[in-house]
Amino acid sequence: MSDRQKRILVGLVAGLVLSFIVHSASRSPGSFITELIEGYEQRSYDGRMRSKASFSEEGSLDQVVIVDIDLSSIEAMGNYYDWPHAYHGQLIDVLASGGPSAILFDIIFDPKSTYEHELVGALASGLSGSQPDLQEAADQYLVNNDPYRLVQSTYESPQVHHSLVIEHPDTVNYLYAMDSIPGAYGAAAHVLDLPAHVAERLPTGERIGNLHFDLLNASHHMGAANFPPDTDGIIRRAPTAIHFKGSGDVFPSITMSAAMDILNIPPDGFDYDLDHNLLRLNDATGATVREIPVDDQGRIPVNYFGSFKTFTYIPYLYCFDPEMLDPSYWEGKVAIVGSSLAGLGDLKSTSVQRSFPGPEIHANVIHSILQDDFVRPVSRSTNLWAMVVLSCVLGMVCGVPGRPFWGFGLLIIFGMAWVVYTTGQFLSHGTMWDVVRPMASLTLTQLSVFSFTFLVMDRDKRFLRDTFGTYISPELIEQMVEDKEEPKLGGDEAVHTAFFTDVQDFSTISEQLTATDLVELLNIYLTDMTTILLNNQGTLDKYIGDAIVAFFGAPVPLDDHALRACKTALEIQERLELLRGKWIDDGDRWPEIVRTMQNRIGIHSGPMVTGNMGSDQRMNYTMMGDAVNLAARLESSCRYYGIYTQITEDTYSAVKERVVVREMDRIIVLGKKEPVTTYELVSLKGEQPDHMDELLPGFAEALSLYRDREWARARDLFESLEAHERMVPGRKTNPCRVYAERCEQYKNDPPPEDWGGVTALTAK
Repeated sequence: MSDRQKRILVGLVAGLVLSFIVHSASRSPGSFITELIEGYEQRSYDGRMRSKASFSEEGSLDQVVIVDIDLSSIEAMGNYYDWPHAYHGQLIDVLASGGPSAILFDIIFDPKSTYEHELVGALASGLSGSQPDLQEAADQYLVNNDPYRLVQSTYESPQVHHSLVIEHPDTVNYLYAMDSIPGAYGAAAHVLDLPAHVAERLPTGERIGNLHFDLLNASHHMGAANFPPDTDGIIRRAPTAIHFKGSGDVFPSITMSAAMDILNIPPDGFDYDLDHNLLRLNDATGATVREIPVDDQGRIPVNYFGSFKTFTYIPYLYCFDPEMLDPSYWEGKVAIVGSSLAGLGDLKSTSVQRSFPGPEIHANVIHSILQDDFVRPVSRSTNLWAMVVLSCVLGMVCGVPGRPFWGFGLLIIFGMAWVVYTTGQFLSHGTMWDVVRPMASLTLTQLSVFSFTFLVMDRDKRFLRDTFGTYISPELIEQMVEDKEEPKLGGDEAVHTAFFTDVQDFSTISEQLTATDLVELLNIYLTDMTTILLNNQGTLDKYIGDAIVAFFGAPVPLDDHALRACKTALEIQERLELLRGKWIDDGDRWPEIVRTMQNRIGIHSGPMVTGNMGSDQRMNYTMMGDAVNLAARLESSCRYYGIYTQITEDTYSAVKERVVVREMDRIIVLGKKEPVTTYELVSLKGEQPDHMDELLPGFAEALSLYRDREWARARDLFESLEAHERMVPGRKTNPCRVYAERCEQYKNDPPPEDWGGVTALTAK
C-alpha cells in the first residue's frame, strides 16, 4: 500500500470514528461537552435566524395583528394597572363585531375588588332622578367600570382565547404545588385528550397561576401562555401543550388553542409522534390538517419571521374609534392583545432580539401554524450521517496531497461550504441543520490526518530533506516522498540535461580582491544562481570554485528537463545583469572587472547515469557520462565565440517550440570524433531583444554562405552584421567577428574538400 493510500485510509477511518464519537459525546445529557457544543449550536441557530430576520420589513405581516397597550394608550386612558376589566370587555365587543378568526389575550386577569363599583351603584340608586347630570355620570361610570363586562363579553364571543399560566418551581411567582385543579375552575372543556405516556413527555407545571375563575369558566377557549426559555434564557421553542402534574390534564398553548379553533381541530385531534419529532393536527374526520415539527418534548421551534414590529401593531386606544379604525378591518384576522412596553414586564430574550415583546412571539407561532411555514430541524440520525459523510470525504481528500498543512485549507473550504449550505437551506426551506457538531468532527478528522502525515509519514520526507535538501528543490523532495522515487545507490541511467556554468575571467577577479571580498562576492553570486536553479527543479551536483555543476530530470523524472535548464540559464543571465547594476551602484566597493562580470553556460541533453557515487563512508549524488563531458566542453567553448549560453542540437530539438536560438557552429570537442551542432540560446519565444530582429536572419544567411565556401560574400555580410551585436562590457569578441576572421583566413588558406563546415576544438 502506498503512502497516499495509507493517508486516505486513515482519513476515512478517522472521519467515520470521530463522527460517532462527536455525536455520542455531544448528546449525553448533563455532560460538559454536550452543554458546550449545544451552546454553540444555539448561537449558530440564532445567527441564521437573525440573518433571516434581516430581510423583513416593519409591518409587512398583517394576518396576525397585535393590539398594543402602548404609551399613547396609557397616556390617554390612565395608569394601566388602574384600568377596569370593562375596558377589555369593550375591546372584545368591538373586535368581535369585525369578524376576526381569533382574539388572543396575552394578559393574566386576576379578580378585582368590586367595592367602588358597588358604592357608585348604591349612590346612583339613591339619586332617584333628583340630579339628572349626576345620575347620568354615575350610570356611565357603572357601564364603563362593570367588573363583569369582561366575563360577559368573553362568554358572548367564542373567538376569544384567554391565557392560562401553569407554573413550575423555577417560575418567579411560584408558591406551592397544587395536587389538583381548583374546584372553582371547570377545566374539562379546555383540556386535550392525550394518552398518559405522551402527556408525561410534555413540559410540566405544578400550579395554576391565575385564579379569575369566573373568567376561566366563561371562556370557550383557554391556553397556556408559558414560554420556558432555554438554559441561556433565550426563547427558541414554544410549547404546543403543557402537562399539569397535579391532575394529569394537558392544556394546549394559547396559540395552539387558537389554531385548533381556526382549523377545526377537536380535543382528541392532537397526534404526537415524539419519537419522530412530529405533531399531527387531525380534524374530526381523522384527516391530517397540519404536520408540525416539534422536539422530544413537543415544543415547536419558533419561526421568527422578522425582528420587532414585523407584524402590524395597532394602539389599544385606536380600536375603540371607528373613525380611526373601522371594525371591518378585523375580518378574518387574528388579534393578539398585549403590550410592547418594558414597564409591563412582557419583554423576552429571543433569537432575533434580546428585548422582544411576548405578544409578537405568539404572533410568530400562530402565523407559522396558519401558513404551514415552520423551522424544520433535521433529525439527529440525518445530522449524524451528514457528519459522517462530510468527515470521511474531508479525511480522504486531506490524505491525497501528502502535505500536512494543506489540510487546514481544505478544512476551511469544507467548513465554509457547510455554513453556506446550511444557511441557504434555512433561508430557502426553513431546514435547520447542525453546524457546530459537523465542524467539530471535521476539525478532529483533519487533525488526525495531519498528525498521521506529519508525525508518521513525514519521517521519510525529513530523511530525504536532510539528505538531499541542500542540492534538490523542495518540490522534488515532496514528489520523491509522494512517488517513492528515492535515489538508488549506484546509479540509474536515463536521458537528462546537464548544466554547467562558470564565471568569465575568475582568476583575474581573484587576483584583484582580498580573500574576504572574494568569499563575499562568491556567496552572493552562488546564492542567487543556486536559488534560480532549485526554483526550476534542477539538482545541484557540486560547486567547483565559481563553477556550478547541475542537472535536470533526476532524482525525480521531469518531462520538460531540457526546457527547465534553458529557463534557468536565461534567468541566471538576467539575474547577473541585476547584480552588475548593484555592484555599479556600490561605487568603488568593487573593481571594474567585477562590475562587468559575465558567466558562461553550457547545456546538453543526453543519456547519463545519476545516483549516489563514492564509498560507504562518503557518497555524493552526482551525474556521469559522455553527455556530461559534452556540456562542460560547451560551456568552455563559449569564450571562442564571445557568447554566454550555448546548447546542443539534442537540447534544441526538445525546446525549439519554446525558445529563440542562433545556430552557432558544428564543432568537434576535444576527445570526440563526431561533430555536434551548437546554438546560442537567445531568449524564450516572443521575448527576444530588438537587436536580434535583423541579426538572426542575416547571421543565418552569412553562415550558409560560409559553409558554401563563399568566403568574401560571407565575410562582408558578417562584418556588416557586427553592428547589431551587443558588445556589453566584458565581451571581448562576438560570433560575427569570429566568423569574419575565419572567412578571411579560409580565403587565403581554404580547408580540405571534406571540411563540411566543422570546427575542431583543441582545448577543453
